[in-house]
Amino acid sequence: MKLRSSTGRGLASSSVDFGMPGTSRRTDSPLIDIDSLSAEDRDRIARYQARTGASVDAAAVDLGLVDPDAVRQALARHVEAGELIDPDTTGVNRAVVAAYAPDDPLSVKLREVRSSLLTVLEIDRDALSVVVLAGCGTDDTAGVAANLATLFAQLGKPGLVVDANFAAAAQDALFGVSPVEGATSLLTGGAAREDSVVSTPVPNLDLIASGPVISGLSEAVERVSLVEQLRALRGGYRFAIVDAGNQPADIVAAIARGADGVLLLSERRHTPLEAVRALIDRLAANDVPVLGNILVR
Repeated sequence: MKLRSSTGRGLASSSVDFGMPGTSRRTDSPLIDIDSLSAEDRDRIARYQARTGASVDAAAVDLGLVDPDAVRQALARHVEAGELIDPDTTGVNRAVVAAYAPDDPLSVKLREVRSSLLTVLEIDRDALSVVVLAGCGTDDTAGVAANLATLFAQLGKPGLVVDANFAAAAQDALFGVSPVEGATSLLTGGAAREDSVVSTPVPNLDLIASGPVISGLSEAVERVSLVEQLRALRGGYRFAIVDAGNQPADIVAAIARGADGVLLLSERRHTPLEAVRALIDRLAANDVPVLGNILVR
């Protein structure tokens, strides 16, 4: 599956009420991307609004400029997303498009991934489901993990995004927080478990950052199960999306030990097949199933 975010033509990230209850977003921003229309069509919409008082979306539909089914489908996606956030006021990086733009191509594709995962995960049960994202020849795990965790949180279940990408930590910057403790604290016992958790601006989503730099990292992940530490947390978490990054296979396999499964991320023409095989072999040795592969570009 190819994943790519876009700010080009298409549907915008916020909506007006188009006749469906239960929305909690701003009602002054259109679903359609007004900038993708011609100047003439924008003028037609403005004149129609002045004459009828219709919303931008309703005006565009009434004038035949957009497909009403496309607008309804977009609104359904916004309703499913629940409460969207404003990245400019919350500090969440715009790369986390799922938090504010449910119609972005990346949001749409990752919702498909989420649907596939929900066939094997049981987030309605009173237990923590853990999925690890591992890069094979790609460094794109951070953005995919952040967006996928956001989409799971939009289901209304409390969950975690965990930064175990110790070589290139990024989740704290993506969610605009500055924690002191993190995953390495869980591995070393350097702090109480709950002190490693911070809230994010995304409803229902907390973060465990990578944590302080420690010596003997490979020994620490082998000695202590990060997944067991996550499952020992209080807070009623139902899911955890762990960003394991593009790290050596032995470290990724140790991080994933005890997880419900691993999603592999790879790049066409850039990911060596031997790297994928090596990681799969290490995961199999730790009895960790591979849930699928995401082609990021």
